[in-house]
Amino acid sequence: MARQVVLAAVLLMIAAAVQVSAQTPTEVTIGYVTYAGNGCNSDNTNWVLSNDYKTVTFILGGMVATKDGSLADKRKACQMSLSMNYTDGWSVSIGQATARGFADIPKNSEGIYETHYYFSGQTGTAMAERKIKGPMVGSFEFTDDFLPLVWSKCNNAADLNIKTVVTSGVVALDFQDTKFQLIYNLRWRQCPQN
Repeated sequence: MARQVVLAAVLLMIAAAVQVSAQTPTEVTIGYVTYAGNGCNSDNTNWVLSNDYKTVTFILGGMVATKDGSLADKRKACQMSLSMNYTDGWSVSIGQATARGFADIPKNSEGIYETHYYFSGQTGTAMAERKIKGPMVGSFEFTDDFLPLVWSKCNNAADLNIKTVVTSGVVALDFQDTKFQLIYNLRWRQCPQN
């Protein structure tokens, strides 16, 4: 009987944790976004925060890396800084990144894109990476988990900094939009009550 009570308590805790993770703050805004790097700028990059505050999508017009050309052509990078504002009592993390683009990778080659994030003034960086082996020609969509998860401090809406790098072999363009898209899955959790 005691075993069943413990099992029921554990199941209730898991259900409560899932329910809390599915919730979001009542209001989230992004005050501004800054860009740096040879793969993006304010003229060729756009972003949108979903209405449910669960994803932020970046459309990057300059993230095209080629196998030929100069070093700058073989490696494209974009550093983005988001000034996020949200209700006190919450902490945010990025759980996954979904990349959409177009690749033209020859046989015996590979293209790599990686994305990192961290919060200003905090320690810890999370990373997700994808290697695309050739031969491949066509559109792609991959979703990768960030490891480890890094959470913002409670009640502290620090700037969220994201760096994305695309290296040779990947032509990071979506065939229809001519843009590389990165969709970041935001995870929210409520802070413990003091």
